[in-house]
Amino acid sequence: MAHMIENNMLAYVGAKPWHGLGFEVPIGATGQQMLEIAGLNWLVQRRHIAMRPGNGDKTFMLTAELEDYRAIVRADTDQVFQVASDRYHPVQNAEIIDFFREYCEAGHAAIETVGGLRNGAVVWALAKLNGGSTATLAGVDELRGYMLLATSHDGSLLTIGKPTQTRVVCWNTLSASLGLHGGKLGKIADKEFRMRHTRKFGPSERENAQRTMGMAIEQVQATNELAAKLSTVKIDGKGRTEFVNRLLGTNAGATVETTIKVAEVDHSAMGKSILDSIILNTRIASVQAKSTPADTEEFNRVGKAIIDAIVSSPGANLSTAKDTLWGAVNGVTYYADHAAKTRSDGNRMFSSWFGPNETLKRDAVTIAASMAGISAN
Repeated sequence: MAHMIENNMLAYVGAKPWHGLGFEVPIGATGQQMLEIAGLNWLVQRRHIAMRPGNGDKTFMLTAELEDYRAIVRADTDQVFQVASDRYHPVQNAEIIDFFREYCEAGHAAIETVGGLRNGAVVWALAKLNGGSTATLAGVDELRGYMLLATSHDGSLLTIGKPTQTRVVCWNTLSASLGLHGGKLGKIADKEFRMRHTRKFGPSERENAQRTMGMAIEQVQATNELAAKLSTVKIDGKGRTEFVNRLLGTNAGATVETTIKVAEVDHSAMGKSILDSIILNTRIASVQAKSTPADTEEFNRVGKAIIDAIVSSPGANLSTAKDTLWGAVNGVTYYADHAAKTRSDGNRMFSSWFGPNETLKRDAVTIAASMAGISAN
């Protein structure tokens, strides 16, 4: 995810993060020191909103119409993140770090990175979990468990805490809110902490967050168990097509399945890659299938990118991933984390952790589990 930390607002401990940006801090640095080095040691304020009268007078005046609203402002630069109702309660950057510090000092984790996106509109911290959160599938595919805690000042994100699994070979991230529980796919409910900004980060909310974080290691282990199961389930080209079709939910699915069959025997495609052949023949088959041009074009673009990632992204040739459902899931996570088209790399990171691409990755896990014969709780 190169260059996804906008304005270099990141501090890290230990090895340089995969995106290659940020400022290193010494081991044992306090959360406050990490905030300072990342350029995030500022307050968020709620300020009254005033207006000028329409008679040309340049003096500002408070009005009853604006009394119920506040500007949410970055105190050091006067940057306005948003205008919100008077019920909005910002969570300060230091509150995120202090809460994480308490969790880490209890021996559960160690803070590795503190960062910001959109000039500080979104602030997050990532802590590496201890106590059996790391696993290595078949001795070659290392998975690490993390706890992510984040908030926004522009209203784009609730205050959220959730366990996250990272595949080291490619630094793909996968929400650990789905995993095997009693042999079945678990539900997301109660495995993530979410708090609206109309509530204060008070004692009851902190208790709820602590409960979620207390289950984080167990949840990561359940996700690792699911990954191990998926890595043993083999799929062929037809299986990859079925997986991508179900993931994208498009009526062009039958088209792609037909395309793979055609590409394997169409000698006119000689000299082209299998993926180019698939896309070339998909256009032909889509006319026969009478798919709408818009649907077909989008399916071609995203479907090709995901299939490409499944067969050629970093780690795709590991025994755990090659021609397996685990490899299919990681093709989606690689696409979402590294290759999906967005307006900026910062937006890609936001989408991958909190937005549409996070949903895409969760859907990939659910579909892969279903194809593996794993039912949901």
